[in-house]
Amino acid sequence: MQVYPHKRVTVAMAFVRMPTPQSPQSRGRLGEDPAYTYFRCMAVAYGSVRRFNPGVELALVTTEPLPEPYAQQLAAIGVETVLAPFTHRPPEDFGRGWASSLFHLDAMAALAGRGHTLVFIDPDVLCVRPLDAVLVAAGDAAGVQTEFDALHAPEDEPMLLEYEKICGEMHRELGEETVRHGVFGGYFYVLPPPLLPALLDRIDRAWSLALDRHARGKSVFYTDEHFMNYALRAVEVVEMSAYVRVIGTAPWRRMVTDRETVLGLTLWHLIHEKDLGFQQLYRDAVDPASWFWTASPDEFRERAGAITSATRRSPQRALLNCTGDLIEKLTTERMQHRLKPLFTRMVQLYSSMRMA
Repeated sequence: MQVYPHKRVTVAMAFVRMPTPQSPQSRGRLGEDPAYTYFRCMAVAYGSVRRFNPGVELALVTTEPLPEPYAQQLAAIGVETVLAPFTHRPPEDFGRGWASSLFHLDAMAALAGRGHTLVFIDPDVLCVRPLDAVLVAAGDAAGVQTEFDALHAPEDEPMLLEYEKICGEMHRELGEETVRHGVFGGYFYVLPPPLLPALLDRIDRAWSLALDRHARGKSVFYTDEHFMNYALRAVEVVEMSAYVRVIGTAPWRRMVTDRETVLGLTLWHLIHEKDLGFQQLYRDAVDPASWFWTASPDEFRERAGAITSATRRSPQRALLNCTGDLIEKLTTERMQHRLKPLFTRMVQLYSSMRMA
């Protein structure tokens, strides 16, 4: 029996359709709506949460109903679809893309009145254990993940320096005593109900300032992470890398992650598996008679880890990683910046043709 530190728990995702580059992480299969890739990921992610946590509530906050068969597949495992307006939709040229992420701020507001502890995850997060330990560790604080900042590539440095400059300016205008700030991954938050009013109030203040600064031609916060990093300055936070980690499995290079550490986590953030491992898991996730639902917890982690390359690599994935290593050794950083996305896209297309 699961025992949670708060009366009710909702595991939620936020999703809104927007064109690339405002929602650029997945391009989908050839000839198919790119959103369908996300819907299949949702079926896997929500299914994994439900498998290990039968007592939690599941909610998808979006602006329009999902098409079939995805709507029925999510409803079958108890996912409630909550329709909400995109009130934080930014004006044109608001930032460097990722405008779709701002809908997360509307999703928080849409669910705040329930009195539940909200656990927000992204569609590429796989749950592999009950959430009990995560919720107990967070307690009455906000659960956050800080490892994300260490995973930025060298080519991201100008963007990070720009963000620091924006924080320095906006924090002062918002009346903060210091410009120092935490940087938390936007793919995971644990938000107990008593914290939500303060967080939403600070988000509203920062959003109003961002709109005003944009109108004056100044740089602004432009992703949900930026606004959440500011809002979370006002509350106690607990770092949760013991339970949730980014597991890099890019086809051009595999980040070194200790297998036993991965198997001991509660949530795997598989940032490179939207078009790969999650698409392979989809058919089993929507089949209640499959191993996805019937295997033992240990077997589930082993099979899911193999399919997503989280714990071991298939011969095909190992070959891809070797090819990626050669690209890194034989080319300049500038060439890699162009070749890696191309190589990744080729792998995605090949995988989608195999799974079609």
